[in-house]
Amino acid sequence: MSQAFGVPAFPVDTHIHRLAYRWKLSTGKNVDKTEKDLKRLFPEEIWNKLHLQIIFFGREYCPARGHDPHACPICSKYGRRTLFK
Repeated sequence: MSQAFGVPAFPVDTHIHRLAYRWKLSTGKNVDKTEKDLKRLFPEEIWNKLHLQIIFFGREYCPARGHDPHACPICSKYGRRTLFK
């Protein structure tokens, strides 16, 4: 809906869910809670663009596998302490 028709949405998949948790944007145990947290934090007019920016940033700097929190610009400064153990 957001990409095809421009309807404001903040779809949360496993990637967004993982990054929101790593960056302390959500403590959600599921994607529904994470979506609510992100929608509360960010204004509706940027949801569509921000969703894609988080995905692209995650691919480049904060991947699921082989993640180095010291090399990630966000995790290194704001990431959960559990990432560094």
